[in-house]
Amino acid sequence: MNPIDVKDLSFSYDQHLDVVKDVSFSVERGSYTTLIGHNGSGKSTIAKLIIGLLEKEQGSILIDGQELNNDTVETIRRKIGIVFQNPDNQFIGATVRDDIAFGLENHQVPSNEMDPIIEKYASEVGMTEYLDHEPTRLSGGQKQRVAIAGILAMKPEILILDEATSMLDPEGKEEINALVKQLHKENNMTILSITHDVEEVMQSDHVIVMYEGRIIRDGLPSQVMLNEQELVRLKLDAPYSVKLANELSKLGIKVKNSWNMEGMVDELCQLLLKK
Repeated sequence: MNPIDVKDLSFSYDQHLDVVKDVSFSVERGSYTTLIGHNGSGKSTIAKLIIGLLEKEQGSILIDGQELNNDTVETIRRKIGIVFQNPDNQFIGATVRDDIAFGLENHQVPSNEMDPIIEKYASEVGMTEYLDHEPTRLSGGQKQRVAIAGILAMKPEILILDEATSMLDPEGKEEINALVKQLHKENNMTILSITHDVEEVMQSDHVIVMYEGRIIRDGLPSQVMLNEQELVRLKLDAPYSVKLANELSKLGIKVKNSWNMEGMVDELCQLLLKK
């Protein structure tokens, strides 16, 4: 049984134009899956449908085999934690500690049991020394770390990141991507990341590509993200390693590891040593 099964899902904001059109996909337990697409492709709408913020028009959404509907939405939301693109919109408390505690209060965790939980998840995201700081004074990357800590403290089975790095500078983006990769590796958590960051996609186990409301590619990043011309047609950027491999190819230098930067560097070093 998959933690997420979406079947024949359709949705429209205006009852005329479908922004999600007959979408079907599954997310395997313990996987780090990325859902990528150009702006307006419908990917963020998918996230809101999965947690019941929007109501589907057709199809079904199953979480651990349980269909999402009005009767099950509250139960299902307890299994899912979601981090949105603007962390400022998620802050409630006056301090980082208060903010992490807010979710625990909603889950009716006794106040005398909160501190160890807060300390644990602040430590997991590297924010222990900021527990008594005001969230508004943190950097973008630090704010997202706090948002993720608040979600993890509620122990969700599934973590959804909805464009969680889109408002960050390159340093903050790299910081959060590294954190997500670390959390996945250490906790074997099921992660679905809605993104347009192709470098994040290359770190994931599985990628789903959306275009104009439909899924048009679904598979391993090392297979799906190799065709630079097709990615451009889909209004997506190609990974840097793929761009570099294509430029090397124009110079007559063929590399096999075009989807893996470290592998490509090793391969180039071997070619140089042979000369």
